[in-house]
Amino acid sequence: MRNISASRRITTCRRREGAAWKNRRVIRATPLLLAAAAAGLVACSTDPARRTEANYCAEVNERLADLSSPVLATQADIDRVVGAWRAVASVAPLAIQDEWSAMVNNIVTAATVDPADPASVQRVADTARQTEPAADRVIVYTQTTCGVTIGNPAPGP
Repeated sequence: MRNISASRRITTCRRREGAAWKNRRVIRATPLLLAAAAAGLVACSTDPARRTEANYCAEVNERLADLSSPVLATQADIDRVVGAWRAVASVAPLAIQDEWSAMVNNIVTAATVDPADPASVQRVADTARQTEPAADRVIVYTQTTCGVTIGNPAPGP
């Protein structure tokens, strides 16, 4: 009988507390979720101290051939070029970080094109058009900051 009474008291207590009881669980879970989200962001981002102009220019110069006129004969070549774009993006200063993310997305999309699939070819063309402003900003920033030209800049007016 005592077990039933104890059970009823717990149930009654939970009913009486209603939303407050549920809110305590949510409040306790929220800091854990925030901590997990923060850890995920830290794990996915690179060290901000690496995102300097000097590091950026050094990485660009080291990978300039793959950024400007890559040789693409094999899948290994494609993987190397995608890796070069990702490496530079990982040290891109905050001023152009978003543009570099767009550029990496563009390169990855191009690397997965199926020339026999019109939808795949169209997806690459659409992505290239959408990222053209980002590409122009990266080219100008890199010319101004590092004194080198990457890619094929659009002709001026």
